[in-house]
Amino acid sequence: MEKIIEFSADGLYVASHEGRTLFVNAAYENITGFKRAELVGFHMSELMDRGYFDQSVTLLVLEAKKRISILQQIGQQKKDVIATGNPVFDEAGNISMVVTSVRDITHLNELTKELTKAKNFSQLSQNRYTFSTDGSDEKVIFQSMRMKEIIHKIRQIAPFPTSVLLSGPSGAGKEVIANLVHQLSDRKEEPFIKVNCGAIPEQLLESELFGYDKGAFTGARQEGKIGLLELADKGTVLLDEIGELPLALQVKLLRVLQEKKIQRVGGTSAKQLDIRIISATNQNLKELVRKGTFREDLYYRLQVVELSIPPLSERPEDIEILLDHFFAYFSKLYNIEKHVSAETKHILQNYHWPGNVRELRNLVEGMLVSVPSLTIEPVDLPPHFTSQPHTKSLSSLKERVEQYEKRIIQDALHKHDSIRKTAAFLGVDHSTLVKKMKKWGMEKNSI
Repeated sequence: MEKIIEFSADGLYVASHEGRTLFVNAAYENITGFKRAELVGFHMSELMDRGYFDQSVTLLVLEAKKRISILQQIGQQKKDVIATGNPVFDEAGNISMVVTSVRDITHLNELTKELTKAKNFSQLSQNRYTFSTDGSDEKVIFQSMRMKEIIHKIRQIAPFPTSVLLSGPSGAGKEVIANLVHQLSDRKEEPFIKVNCGAIPEQLLESELFGYDKGAFTGARQEGKIGLLELADKGTVLLDEIGELPLALQVKLLRVLQEKKIQRVGGTSAKQLDIRIISATNQNLKELVRKGTFREDLYYRLQVVELSIPPLSERPEDIEILLDHFFAYFSKLYNIEKHVSAETKHILQNYHWPGNVRELRNLVEGMLVSVPSLTIEPVDLPPHFTSQPHTKSLSSLKERVEQYEKRIIQDALHKHDSIRKTAAFLGVDHSTLVKKMKKWGMEKNSI
């Protein structure tokens, strides 16, 4: 019998009717890390005093005189176990010994936590924040010296868990830069949680960021909820519009950065946390600090490394390459084959782009799906593009008719494999078409 017990997969612990340890098997030693020599012969209360257990199921069974199961953390590794104590009665009905089986459920609990995390991740897409484990399909496209310097610095800092502050106007590409920081770090296979601090109502923001324990407040889930910061454990968090974070939450966030721990709303214990914080803002945080709406100590915690992303108007060298990139991207995405005329491209390159890269991207997508012709001409641009001081206004009827005629000819040339066939399709003389093509610098083999 002792050999059978010894080879049991579950840990077995046998104690006398007095509560003194009689025997433990090898599985128990493996689960807890305690050696039988440390336990055999000692009373359970002695072992509790020495810190071997926080509670003894054996003593509970001796008191209740019935089978009892408890959940506890035990051993040097603080493993999660189910300990079930079974009383063994003699013929007189008295307890002669207590046999306790100990089953390691640490792995099961980890799987349960991962399942809970996955459930929470699946709900993120329904809210104002996003989640990814492999970053974004967006690429950092640039050729300006200012952006080259920023990318070079990102490559230097990405491998370290340092907090990064991204500043710059809306639409300049702060989120794309944050994606790059995450992708170049050793956390790239871990979660990347993006939170818009200005989009979540203030009364919900604390519970969303930090989570809550069951019964924390009226309306709380019975099982509690994992916060976004906890979900991002081992990964990266992007706190967008960080300047909108309420002062009360700034204090809690500062504590997380200082102590590397997080405590849920209504909770009593703190959990160790390993996250990298990337914050982004289009506001002047120093000015907010001066006004007293942003904590100075938090500002310096977040601004260990600051990257200032310039507006598109300050890096005009990037306009053409971004324009070409977005045209290629959306053409492939929507399976549309269209082109931008040289005059249109000239106007776009000289535009001031108040909405930055986001405005450029949205314009390209809009033109590709809404302009019916194969070539996008200046007349296809929104009015404010052609009404700029540096662009020539197409106000006269003659100019507009010429632009329309040019577009029709370009489309026809795309559809036919020779100038002669194109002229026949349009119902004009071959020489007339050739003259017009020469006038506008159009070549069949380049269209």
